[in-house]
Amino acid sequence: MNSLKPPLEPRLRRRRRLIWGTVLPAILLLVLAARLLTLPIHMGDAQEAHGGDDGAGMVSAADKLHILNIVERWRAPFVEGTGKSVSGDLEGGRTDLDTALERTDNPQDDCTVRTNLVINISQQSDKAKEAGDEAKEKQLAEEALKLIEEGPEGCLDGSDDGNEGEAGRKQQEQKDKLEEQTGQGEPDEEPKDPDEDDDKKEEGSDGEEEEKDPKQKELEERNQNGQQESEANRREEEGEEKGGGGGVDKPW
Repeated sequence: MNSLKPPLEPRLRRRRRLIWGTVLPAILLLVLAARLLTLPIHMGDAQEAHGGDDGAGMVSAADKLHILNIVERWRAPFVEGTGKSVSGDLEGGRTDLDTALERTDNPQDDCTVRTNLVINISQQSDKAKEAGDEAKEKQLAEEALKLIEEGPEGCLDGSDDGNEGEAGRKQQEQKDKLEEQTGQGEPDEEPKDPDEDDDKKEEGSDGEEEEKDPKQKELEERNQNGQQESEANRREEEGEEKGGGGGVDKPW
């Protein structure tokens, strides 16, 4: 007589499901931990490349940051966009920086990304100027100015830019240049005409003369005439003492 045994397949399947259900989250946690541990290393590589204006080095560091880009998702495209911009690929850099700006979730990170994006667009505007395309130059300059104006509070003045005021300083420099390109800067004061100032002085002098009391004016004229007569008499006396009028007066 054959005994019936329960099939083992369903049990094995349940065990496997339980094992995988336990192991997979552990693997993900290990990968995430590794990612968090290596993040400072890759960011250090990116900062070192940035300090040496090494655009290619920044792009290489960004490739490593893209792997499991779960935490601070704005960093990888920010580093890559900045690296491309430094290397001269302004359009590609702007695309990455636009992506990075969309992924920021606090004002300080927004200001950091926004500053490099403004510089990128400002450089594109300069390129258009060099090419003689005034319309494109002005359009790009206006886009960069709008980015500055839409920035979070404390970014432009550097009071809360997350970079100890450095980002705000760079934005202000760009703002001054961009306003000049778009004609929004404050007009210079018109130079004063020196002849106009002289005319005003003469008018003022005439006015003072007219305001003087007539009696005082007459008295001053008498005193002046008296001094001139006394001086003339003194010269005559000196000439007689020296034996005639052949002497020559000294220049004043």
